[in-house]
Amino acid sequence: MKTMKYIATALMLLSMTSCELERLDYTEISPENFFKTETDLKLAVNSLYYDFNPGDFKAVYSADYMGYQVIGDMTTDVLWCCWAWESDELYFQQWYATVGGSIQNHAYSNFERYNFLSKARNTIRRIENSPVSEDAKALYSGEAKALRGWMGLYLYDMFGPVPVASDEVLDGPQTFVYLPRLTEEEYDAMMETDLRDAIRDLPEVAETRGRMTKGAARMILLKYYMIKGYFDKAETLARELLEMEGRVYSLQPDYNYIFSKEGIGNNEVILQLACNNTASWYSNYMTAEVLPADYPWAEKATGWGGYVMPWDFYGTFEEGDLRLKNVVTAYTNKNGEKIDRSNSAQLAKGALPLKYGMDPDMKDGQSGIDVVIYRYADVLLTLAECINRNEGSPTTEAVGLVNRVRKRAGLPELEDAQTASGESFNEAILLERGHEFYLEGLRRQDLIRFGKYVEYANNRIDAINKSEGRGYFNVHEGHNRFWIPQSFIDESKGAIKQNDYDR
Repeated sequence: MKTMKYIATALMLLSMTSCELERLDYTEISPENFFKTETDLKLAVNSLYYDFNPGDFKAVYSADYMGYQVIGDMTTDVLWCCWAWESDELYFQQWYATVGGSIQNHAYSNFERYNFLSKARNTIRRIENSPVSEDAKALYSGEAKALRGWMGLYLYDMFGPVPVASDEVLDGPQTFVYLPRLTEEEYDAMMETDLRDAIRDLPEVAETRGRMTKGAARMILLKYYMIKGYFDKAETLARELLEMEGRVYSLQPDYNYIFSKEGIGNNEVILQLACNNTASWYSNYMTAEVLPADYPWAEKATGWGGYVMPWDFYGTFEEGDLRLKNVVTAYTNKNGEKIDRSNSAQLAKGALPLKYGMDPDMKDGQSGIDVVIYRYADVLLTLAECINRNEGSPTTEAVGLVNRVRKRAGLPELEDAQTASGESFNEAILLERGHEFYLEGLRRQDLIRFGKYVEYANNRIDAINKSEGRGYFNVHEGHNRFWIPQSFIDESKGAIKQNDYDR
């Protein structure tokens, strides 16, 4: 009998659904006594959410270096860390296939999550074979498929296709198989099958915030299509999300409200991680990562003084942009001293992106403000981009979508020069996305998609090599993906192939 101990651990720790789970003895859960009731199905799906929690510093959405959103911004022009260490190597994209030292832990911790795809697939199969009602099976298998798609998106964005066990392999767990990475076509099929099923079977509005919905599944598939360059399919999905405006989603009038304590659960958010400040595993630590130790904010708050928005990027914002309200350029500390770029090691590198508003109940580094994953403004800007790419030039509809986002930020409509051609409009969209989504982890995939990731990195590298005498090497398109740790390649007997770092 195969005991599913991973469910036991996760069920005990799970709290992100804001529900109180009944305390039962799950130390011996097996296919013979589990997946028999609707409650079993819900608990099994709950366990899959655990991998996405924000509080574990090795989790997907950790606020630490290994977190997806942090890596998505720290490897670009949007975010830097004044602690140096491996953060400098990330910011200047100094990684390669045989990289050593602590930075290799990033790739190892992230790549090993490909095992989640098999775990989720086993959960889906057991749900589908359970004796509960068809409606319950559709709901919970849809939720598990959306979660599998979410992890699949994250892994693909970081590494490209990863190894995934087939059902035949899963049926024979005692037979060791060296799994290669899926082909691009196989990965497409997995993502589309899971997420299309999820879109069909999930509700429009979640039972509790943080759970999967039709909109969340659409957004995950939309992100995948954008990374792959499937702009025709992406436009169709973006229009499906646009049709949900007013009924499910809307553009909030106040940008900063979205990320505030008062704004928790607002209807611009399509997917979030439900946080609280009392359970460390489910706390939002992003504020603590940014907050200086001497900042006079909440008395209970702890500041670690790490992350900054580099001054070069800060300088690209237009005057009067309301999205800068919580980006701090100077402050008076707890001792009444004026702190600015001249006397602060942190501010010397950049402004303080305190995007998440003050949580008056913040406990040490733990904030209860939800971590925002995807929101409706992204739908508007993505649809504008898809229209421009598919039509080859700006349309009135596409320009209007961007101007809606700009109006909310207190800015005038785009200038004629910015909409004069498809190329100039793309440049305007990329800049707007950078200003709208800083600290949300989208910058890396945006720059790659617009062909600017390597160019911008080399500009940073050339500048610091000249000003500080560093010896950083220039990077190439191979750096659009992260390296696969050699240990996985060795363990697979060469079935897993390395990403291209040989140019």
